[in-house]
Order: sequence, then structure tokens, then C-alpha cells
Amino acid sequence: RSTLFPYTTLFRSSAADTLRELPVDFHWVFDAVHFVLCIQGDRGDLGDSFLPTSRLHPLASWLSAMFSCFAGGLLVAPLCGEPLLAALGDNMKVLLATVLWFLLYYCPQDLAYQTSKMFPVRLVMYCLKGLYYPKKVLAGMKHAKHVLPGNFFAMVLIACCKGNGSGIIKPVCRLLRGVWTPSAWESLVPSVCTKYCILATLLLAFLPGDLTYVLVAGLFLAMKVGPLFAEIGRASCRE
Repeated sequence: RSTLFPYTTLFRSSAADTLRELPVDFHWVFDAVHFVLCIQGDRGDLGDSFLPTSRLHPLASWLSAMFSCFAGGLLVAPLCGEPLLAALGDNMKVLLATVLWFLLYYCPQDLAYQTSKMFPVRLVMYCLKGLYYPKKVLAGMKHAKHVLPGNFFAMVLIACCKGNGSGIIKPVCRLLRGVWTPSAWESLVPSVCTKYCILATLLLAFLPGDLTYVLVAGLFLAMKVGPLFAEIGRASCRE
């Protein structure tokens, strides 16, 4: 047992380092996947009003999509006393999000959106998104400790805003499209993602370490990928 312990520690450290570094080394890939999933969610939230809203109100559709894509920064900035539009300061990311929004909304034959909803594509994107959550939560925790040191509530709140910003800001996105849903705030009906972000923040705060990071990444992967396979199972049962 004593002989295996160093190897176990090394594997744990190596796995944690890999999970931490992937979203950093391939940040453009992770950002693109994040944007696609946010725009997918924003379009899905439109429901039957997608065609009239996207055709008659393209500016509102674009603003809603951008708020969803950059929700973490837009929420955290005012909480930390920072300029709101600093969240949109990276012109290349705004351009990338805009191009992806245009493709997912206006591609001929709706080809881009339909391709992005295919199971293999969704599986890859959900896996990458699952690995993106811990990075965002940890970044929110570090940001809060830097700006508001010693404020535990602020740390949890900012980490959640970073981790699930697109879900928290959804009522604002709807308002930009002319729909007001005050009962949909996360404070009233917290989503599973928000609950996972709170749990991840608490775990990383009270049990910091490589094993905790690996565990948190596994939890987020299960949260994203698990329901995808559940959908396949339900479809098979219906057939």
C-alpha cells in the first residue's frame, strides 16, 4: 500500500493538472463550444417565436445571445464594482460569438443548428462544457477573493455567476426580446446547474486540492452528459 501511494498521488495530481490546463491551452475551442451552447439555449428558449423574433427583431436576438454568451462577466462586473462593458472587451471573442450566432440563426436550410444538435456533436460539446465549468467556478472564487477578500457570501455568489451566468441572466435575455418573466429568476427556482455550482464552490473552498478538482469535474461531466444518454434511452424505449 505504501508503495502504491506515491503513484496514486502522482496520478491524482496529473489528472487535476490536465483538467485545469485543457481549458487554458485550448481556450478558443472551449470558448466556441460555450458560445454555441449558450446560443442554442437562447434559441431554444424562444420556442415557437423563434422565426418571427429572429426575422423581425435581429438586434434583439443578437443582444440576447451576446448577454447569454458573456453572462458571467456581465453579472460579475457590477458585483465587483467594475465597468459593465469590460465583459465585452475582447473583440475577437465578440466577433466569434457573433459569427456563431449568425450561423445558428440564419444558416441556409438551418444546417448549422441541425448539425450542432446531432448526438455525436452534442456529446463532444457537452464533455468540453463539463470540463469548462470547474475552471469558471474556480476563476470566480479567485476573483472574489481578490476583490472582496474574506467575504464568503460574495465568493459563492460570484462563483455561481461565473459558472452558470447564462442560466442566471436568462430573464434579462428574455426582457431584451420583449418578454418579462419575473418568476423565472434563479433565486426563486434554482436550476440543477446553479445547485452544482454552489456545491462545487463549497467543495473547492473547504476541501481544496487535486482530488476535489477531479471530483468537481466529474460531477459537472455527469450533469451535462448524463441527461444526454437518458434522452437516448427514453427514445429507444418509445420505439
